[in-house]
Amino acid sequence: VENHHIDELFQGKGSQFISREISNQQVRIEINGGNNDNFGGRTLLDLLIQSFPIPPTEGNPSKDTAIMIKNITGQKPPQCQAQQPSNVPVPTHEIMATKKDITLGILDASFDSLFVMTEQCIIEMVNQTSCEMFGWTEEEFIGQNIRMIMPKHVASRHDSYVARYLETGIKKMMGTQREVTAQRKDGSTFPCVLGLSQCKNSGLICGFIRNLSSEKEAESKYFEKQTQLYSKEIQLKQKNSETKEIMNALVKNQSMVMGILDASFHSLFVIDENCIIQMVNKKSCEDFGWTKEEFLGENINMIMPPDVAANHDQYMKNYLSTGVKKMIGTQREVTARRKDGSTFPCVLGLSETRNFGLYCGFIRDLTAEKKAASEMRAKTNELVRNESIVLGILNASSNALFVIDESCIIQMVNSKSCEVFGWTEEEFLGKNINMIMPANVAVHHDEYMKNYLNTGIKKMIGTQREVTACRKDGSSFPCLLDLSEAKGSGLICGFIRDLTNQKASEAALIENNRSLEENQNVMSGILDAAFHALFVINDKCIIQMVNEKACEVFGWKKEEFIGRNVNMIMPPEIAAHHDQYMKQYIETGIKKMMGTQREVTAQRKDGTTFPCSLGISEPGQSGLFCGFIRDLTQEKARESEIIAKQVAAEKLSTELRENQGIIMGILDAAFHALFVIDENCIIQMVNKKSCEVFGWTKEEFVGSNINIIMPAHVAEKHDQYMKNYLETGMKKMIGTQRELIACRKDGSTFPCVLGLSETEKAGMICGFIRDLTKDKAAQAAVLAKNAELQIQQNLIMSILDASFDGLFVIDEHCTIQMVNTRSCEVFGWTKEEFIGQNINMIMPPAIGEVHDGFMKNYLKTGFKKMIGTLREVTARRKDGTTFPCRLGLSETKESGMFCGFIHDLTDEKAAEAEILAKKRLAEKIIDAAFDSLFVINERGIIEMVNATSTTVFGWTTEEFIGQNISMIMPSDHAENHNSYLERYMKTRFKKMIGKEREVEARRKDGSTFPCMLGISEVENGGSTQYVGFIRDVTIQKSLLLAQAEREASDSLLYNILPEHIANRLKEDPSHIADLYSNTTILFADIVGFTDRTSMMSPHDVVVMLNDVFSRFDYLVDIYELNKVKTIGDCYMVTSIPSDELEHDGCARVCRFALDMFKAVRAFNNTGPRHGQINFRIGIATGQVVAGVVGTKRFLFDMWGDAVNVAARMEQSGLAGQIQVSKEVVEKAGSEFTFELRGTLNIKGKGPMEVFILKSAQEPAARHSEIDRRKSSSSRALRACSMIDNFRD
Repeated sequence: VENHHIDELFQGKGSQFISREISNQQVRIEINGGNNDNFGGRTLLDLLIQSFPIPPTEGNPSKDTAIMIKNITGQKPPQCQAQQPSNVPVPTHEIMATKKDITLGILDASFDSLFVMTEQCIIEMVNQTSCEMFGWTEEEFIGQNIRMIMPKHVASRHDSYVARYLETGIKKMMGTQREVTAQRKDGSTFPCVLGLSQCKNSGLICGFIRNLSSEKEAESKYFEKQTQLYSKEIQLKQKNSETKEIMNALVKNQSMVMGILDASFHSLFVIDENCIIQMVNKKSCEDFGWTKEEFLGENINMIMPPDVAANHDQYMKNYLSTGVKKMIGTQREVTARRKDGSTFPCVLGLSETRNFGLYCGFIRDLTAEKKAASEMRAKTNELVRNESIVLGILNASSNALFVIDESCIIQMVNSKSCEVFGWTEEEFLGKNINMIMPANVAVHHDEYMKNYLNTGIKKMIGTQREVTACRKDGSSFPCLLDLSEAKGSGLICGFIRDLTNQKASEAALIENNRSLEENQNVMSGILDAAFHALFVINDKCIIQMVNEKACEVFGWKKEEFIGRNVNMIMPPEIAAHHDQYMKQYIETGIKKMMGTQREVTAQRKDGTTFPCSLGISEPGQSGLFCGFIRDLTQEKARESEIIAKQVAAEKLSTELRENQGIIMGILDAAFHALFVIDENCIIQMVNKKSCEVFGWTKEEFVGSNINIIMPAHVAEKHDQYMKNYLETGMKKMIGTQRELIACRKDGSTFPCVLGLSETEKAGMICGFIRDLTKDKAAQAAVLAKNAELQIQQNLIMSILDASFDGLFVIDEHCTIQMVNTRSCEVFGWTKEEFIGQNINMIMPPAIGEVHDGFMKNYLKTGFKKMIGTLREVTARRKDGTTFPCRLGLSETKESGMFCGFIHDLTDEKAAEAEILAKKRLAEKIIDAAFDSLFVINERGIIEMVNATSTTVFGWTTEEFIGQNISMIMPSDHAENHNSYLERYMKTRFKKMIGKEREVEARRKDGSTFPCMLGISEVENGGSTQYVGFIRDVTIQKSLLLAQAEREASDSLLYNILPEHIANRLKEDPSHIADLYSNTTILFADIVGFTDRTSMMSPHDVVVMLNDVFSRFDYLVDIYELNKVKTIGDCYMVTSIPSDELEHDGCARVCRFALDMFKAVRAFNNTGPRHGQINFRIGIATGQVVAGVVGTKRFLFDMWGDAVNVAARMEQSGLAGQIQVSKEVVEKAGSEFTFELRGTLNIKGKGPMEVFILKSAQEPAARHSEIDRRKSSSSRALRACSMIDNFRD
């Protein structure tokens, strides 16, 4: 490179050459582009690469010399040339220049000639093949008009063709392939295929030229060989002309017979006297799973269960010996066996074809009919079960759900809807759905619904569309809306998925890829215009680049090719060794395939293989290898076509000899009516079933028009239908089954199914008719039974159709090929993240590490452990969490793929755990009972005891079980107890059962004690058991214990009721109901309690609530308040409801509320297992009605407007805040600090001013009072503990 060349290049273009540097491997140039970095419509990079030939350098010249460009536009030019430091990172332009050189090396390795020219037809680029094919050098080509390679009569008009294309834009040659004639430098011409394409954004035109000389020569030889084969075929036809006439008749009959039999609805078997199968039809293969070849020559007992198959040959011998027919000529219900070993119920009809010694059997599958009744019961049970499951499914969905009616009013939402949009379920229900839409959409939405109801035209329903939704706080977000209609219910169901994160990722990805796409468009356009498939791989055999032709030939997309081993396009026996071939070449450098063309076999995505020609080259020192593949399928097909014809002609003379005599015996054994008619609609053949069904004889049928069995309005048009078919060839009924009405001889009609088929060589049409009268009656009964459940079923199914189990399809390498949307929802990855990854990504590490080994073992042995079964396993989500699931696997043998369905069992496992917990709780309750429990059978044998029994009597559970109950009785009763039990079994006169009686019991040590015995009788699955409760009454007979029990009763009463109310209740047990005008009420509720406890065990929930509420109970005693009740996570407290006692109750309740949050913080500081909790608190004051409710577990409860307001204060409050009414602010006093929150619309009250309680001043006198109460409360707790210990 010389300076004056560069100066001339940029002269007058506002650019200044700064410096250059030439080394062995690179030319580094620095350019100051000024204000213009585009030269004549071409980029600076194009100018440098295409205008400067790189001279050989000293040492070792390289074709892979890279041109490095540094853009210093806007910088101050240096005073002298400065060499660029070697540790500067390589700019993007340098990388692109290197890629371009690699691409040029790939193009030079192509089988085909390449020309790149301007719109003025001036050649800008050629590859090495062009020079070899045409005889000119690259320097002679560059800058010349492309017509130099054309014959004169074409070259003279070529420029006008290009000018016309540039003016009109009409593409005649562009984007197509056409066979033309080209001319070499020596003037000789040759046939070739020309393919043209226009390179995007560059104004260049690319042409590939493939020499057809060798193919034309091969075609000439092929036609010569074909002519020789054709003459041999004519000679063969002449020799066999007499045989042909006989064969044609047999073929005609055989074609008609097989067309008739294969059109049958049922399986057909023809056997000989040795029970060997001689013939089957297509339905037999479909029903049983064997092919015709596998059936023929085998014993018929192959389709029977083993217990029947063992005796069948003997049945045949008996019939041949005696002639007594038991099965022949009848229909009987039997069991048949398929190839896979499964059995099914069927009806078997047998007949004998006389004079031929053959037996024909028709088999009709009864599986569907047998399942009809059970399916109806299952459907009914499923509907009942599904109704209870629906809400669980919907609330577990990862997407928001809305169900609206035809007035756009919301009828149902799930919990995800509330999380996404910010409204509660109560705020949603009954509102118009346009509340979640932007204003410009909401105003028109009701009109959209009216248009749909009037016209029925679905624009959104049944589709997925990206829209914008609006939250409660006014913010909007992109989302995916999926609508479906619940048929028969008038409801519409919509699923909404938030796309915010997805959109952000897509935007970043698009921006990152934009610049790379622009640089690659020109070269990709050139490679994609090639005639043959192109692959570029690295030295690890990993595919780096393919062209469009490769995708067309092999069936994979570019995305599926890139990054995978090139052995994916090879048959398994080659693919297994290919990596080793590459390693040997890398190590030795010995070229076996490199630089040659060889005929090999390739494999497509669908598993099919084809012959092809492979040429491999190594472009420069890039470490890459380029391969061009040409499909030879058509050439091979031409060669084998004539050979196949000759083989078929030789086989034709050996087939179809002995079937004519069997036809009528087979057809007469069919379950259904058969008609064979000609092209004039004249009946040529019927079977016995036709005469039975329709009432005519065979003689009356044959020769009559087929319309005699049709109703009049159909019969008069039928001949015209046949004429239309014969003229147009358009099949409407032939090859199908259709339900229609048929007419008998007596004029009555009946519903039936008609199946038609055409016997191509015989010119006949065969029809089977199946009477549907009984089927219709059964369908009517089913429809009547299901009519009431249909609307409800439609609603449930439409909702469930929007949600599926996860689906994965993988290949034999465990690579994911397909997933469904549900998989993405369940596991958290997108479809793009799934595809191409190993399936072990969804497995826990311990399983994922060994999974590929499982697959290899199966492929080697074929032994199925998981395939075809359902198994419970553990799966892993993207966030690392695991969950239980049910996995079902199946194998699609044709494609070599494996399909897996994954059903999330999280909810089911939680339900099972809950049931188990309840069962264990019941057992614990029984064991925790104070009384002894014994369960005995009718013989007095002990079957169950509880823990108290072992404690009271001294025996262990093992010593009790299996012994007679008399072991716990004194000897005088024990001797007679069995007789008591026998007398009751006979007379059923109850003396002890159903009553309580004081008796004497005996311990293991022989001591006795008084007890109360209660016995009840229990029926359990047809047997009778007796349950006895025994309570030791020794202590009850102690007066001291009686007094202690009374005191404990009083203490319990004071713990339940305020002291003055408890005293009133003891004095007068009648109803207590009073009006209090000055009572303060507090409600507290745990925030997010339902979501939190759904992931906790029942024990953990109770422990958490007991810990928190016990802290609150302690504060209730401190502030001398009244704890009313707890309901779940709700805690209700009031001031003492007494006009005499209540003077500062409002202030004490406010201080109690502030201390509640201190107690919550103290609980959170203990580091609870399931995370920290928070509360909402609401307070109101005013008039209430209070009283004692009920006679058991009675409760001193309150009602009134103030109670309702307090509840609303809590419900509308904020987490971690105390919300109060205006009356509380006015009554609490100046020692408290309140903050106005604003006016809220309170349910049942309307607009109200509400306040937030922030803090309170604490006078010194109150500190001493609180300390006194704390001390008093501690003493009370100790006293209660002493009473409990005494009771125990």
